[in-house]
Amino acid sequence: MNAQILEQQIDRIERSGVVAPPNTWISSYVVTKKSGKSYRYYRLMTNKRDKEGKLKKKMLKYLGAEDSKATLKMVAAIKRRNRIQALQRQLKRLMEQEQPQLKRRNRGSSGVNTPLTCFDRMLLVQLQQQLTELIGRFEQLERKLKKTQNPSA
Repeated sequence: MNAQILEQQIDRIERSGVVAPPNTWISSYVVTKKSGKSYRYYRLMTNKRDKEGKLKKKMLKYLGAEDSKATLKMVAAIKRRNRIQALQRQLKRLMEQEQPQLKRRNRGSSGVNTPLTCFDRMLLVQLQQQLTELIGRFEQLERKLKKTQNPSA
C-alpha cells in the first residue's frame, strides 16, 4: 500500500464524522437507587497533569446510558480515531522504509530530516495558503500606495 492511498483513507475517515481527541477513553460508573436498581452511565475521560506533575484522570463529558446518542457517537468517534492512528503508524513505517538513511539519527540531532507526518503536511498546506493570502494583501497595499503617491495614474 502506498502513502497516497493511506493519506486518502485517513482523509476519508476524518470527513466521515467526529474524531475523538487523543488520549481519551470511555469510562463507566454505576448508580444504585434506593430501590436497589442499578444504572450504568458512561463518560468521556482523559489524563491531565496536576500541579505536582502527577497524572490524574479527568472527566471531559457525560455521555449518559449505553444506548444514548452521545455514547454511541463517542464510541464511533473513538473507533475513527483509533483507525486513523493505526493508518498513521502504517504511513510512518512506510515512509521510514522509503527513506532508511533518515531512520538512524544522532541523539542530539534536530530532527530536520525526519519525514513529514500527515499533521505536518496539513500544517504546511495551511501555512502555504496563509502565505499566498498575505502576498495578495501585500500586493493590494502596494497598488493602493502607488495610487496615493501618483494620483494622476
